[in-house]
Amino acid sequence: MAAFGGSDGLGGLSDPRDDADSRDAVAYRDGYTRVMREMAWARAHGFVPTERQLVLALTQAVKVYGTVRGGKSIGGRRPEWLRGRADALRALLHNGVGAIPRDERGDEPGNAGPA
Repeated sequence: MAAFGGSDGLGGLSDPRDDADSRDAVAYRDGYTRVMREMAWARAHGFVPTERQLVLALTQAVKVYGTVRGGKSIGGRRPEWLRGRADALRALLHNGVGAIPRDERGDEPGNAGPA
């Protein structure tokens, strides 16, 4: 009998770490894109957060991620979702509070291209 159910073409045997890695990647991307969508919505409605507000949000995300990393989900979300949020907030701070985030200009999150 197969220990793991999967559709990998190997009779149902698959590495559960692959599934966890892909779920982590999806969670990271969801966290990153959610911050960027929230920022786009805020800008469309005339609100631009201050640098202080972004730093506070980043600090909170990093603190909670450090607590739950490698553990249980928090608020129904995987810990990597928080890491994605933190990276998006860092990108916003790096580009300047009022600047257009790099990924809205066509750059992919996580790519360290020339600034």
